[in-house]
Amino acid sequence: MPKDFKIGMTLGMVLVIIATLWLATRPGLNPQARTLNSQNITSLPETSSAPNNLSTIEAIPQSAENNQLSIINNRSKQPDLTVYEQTQKIKTQRFHIVRKGETLSAISAKYYGSASKWQRILDANRSQVKNANRLAPGTKLIIPE
Repeated sequence: MPKDFKIGMTLGMVLVIIATLWLATRPGLNPQARTLNSQNITSLPETSSAPNNLSTIEAIPQSAENNQLSIINNRSKQPDLTVYEQTQKIKTQRFHIVRKGETLSAISAKYYGSASKWQRILDANRSQVKNANRLAPGTKLIIPE
């Protein structure tokens, strides 16, 4: 009895391995081929004599399926060159790190060309600047447009 059990288990395992190899090597059973078949079915024109008939599915030649697989594989290797247009302009912010002895007027003259626009810098940096007459060196200021 134990010898028969071993033979039966061995034959069962051999059959399972053969079935697995057969299923794995079938080109129509892999996920890409199934996707292609479903796309081909939806893209084929319907005929009045046989709409949604299995003969329509069988009409796809095997070589066409392989060609479409190679086209999909080649598409996946190409980089995405899609250009996206933005409706809004990208707003950039300029920053300035305060050095020893700098004033808001000097910073305003540097970025705006006029020392009288220091109030714009102060308004944008109310949380960092406590006293407009004294700036701490190393403070990072936002310079608004």
